[in-house]
Amino acid sequence: MKILFIHTIGKNKYGGGERWVVNAAAALKNRGHEVFVGSKKNSKILKEASEKGVNTVNFNILSDLSIYMAIKISRFLKKHKIDVVISKRRDLAVSGMAAKLGTHPVVLVRSGSPPQRSIKKHLFIIEKFSDGIITNTKTIKDFYYLKGLNKKIDINVIYNGLNINDSVKAKNFKEDFGEKKIILSVGRLSAEKGYNYLLEAASILKEKRNDLIFYIVGDGKLKEKLLYHVDKNKLNDIVYFAGYKEPITPHLKGCDIFVLPSLYEGMPNSAMEAMAYGKPVIMTKVNGAEELSDNGKHAFLIPPKDHNAIANAILSVLNDKEKSEKVAEDAKSFVRSKFTMSCMTDNLENLIINKYNAKKKNK
Repeated sequence: MKILFIHTIGKNKYGGGERWVVNAAAALKNRGHEVFVGSKKNSKILKEASEKGVNTVNFNILSDLSIYMAIKISRFLKKHKIDVVISKRRDLAVSGMAAKLGTHPVVLVRSGSPPQRSIKKHLFIIEKFSDGIITNTKTIKDFYYLKGLNKKIDINVIYNGLNINDSVKAKNFKEDFGEKKIILSVGRLSAEKGYNYLLEAASILKEKRNDLIFYIVGDGKLKEKLLYHVDKNKLNDIVYFAGYKEPITPHLKGCDIFVLPSLYEGMPNSAMEAMAYGKPVIMTKVNGAEELSDNGKHAFLIPPKDHNAIANAILSVLNDKEKSEKVAEDAKSFVRSKFTMSCMTDNLENLIINKYNAKKKNK
């Protein structure tokens, strides 16, 4: 089949959603499909897709009403006889218009996290232009129907898949921090990731222990504010901002504890990967956290927006080594059995083929 992923985003942005697109596109390509990824020219996502051997195309969707881009994409659909388009939420209106102008391919929208604003508008666009939704948690599926999405729109839960590589060497944090315990967090430096609560927890723990390092991997628009907070509260000796790192696997394998303080998430890839490598994971009880942890069996779940809960959970993991190691080991087995790339690709491929056949039959 011929498949086009449309995912326009800032040139240097490359988070969980972008990784999903690249991994899914590469996996489908490896199964013999002809696959394209469309995004902004010179963007990180196109570079990563190209390095995995996936065809790329330059699309820059600036608004929901870009008739120019809808015509440009429709011409691409006709030229390459695209069977299926998989779009991100923000690109769906233009992608859907292009499909109607073009060859009427199957149009699926991927929603990796619940929409936070303009929900009615978003639901209208989905009902108008899509043949179904792909999401990665049951909680997001329930969210859509709760908000009033037409029940005739299929929502397909396909869990994210991991590329597990046990041969990757763990980062040797001892070179920089000696025997101190590394509390790792990974993600964009933006408000929804909850880093201000993590820093408040660091302030609490600084008074209780002298062997902790809070190591934060990521970049974003909140960086200056977070750095100011660190400086103001004299946390420079225990908080380290590493910036954007790719791949992240060595850091995950080298840390002692992984913390996800997010205010909302879809299915958190970094926490999933930390679990796959046998690390104790502390994460806020938001969206996919319960599914990923099997209702708290395989991670330490805490409420969002609660710096005391973060601090207490870190202390609990450090003080009860036997329990934390057991939880981490069970988590490793659970994630490696349920959240594999082959499982994800099987489910995605089956969905695409079934949707295509159904649409072709109804023409």
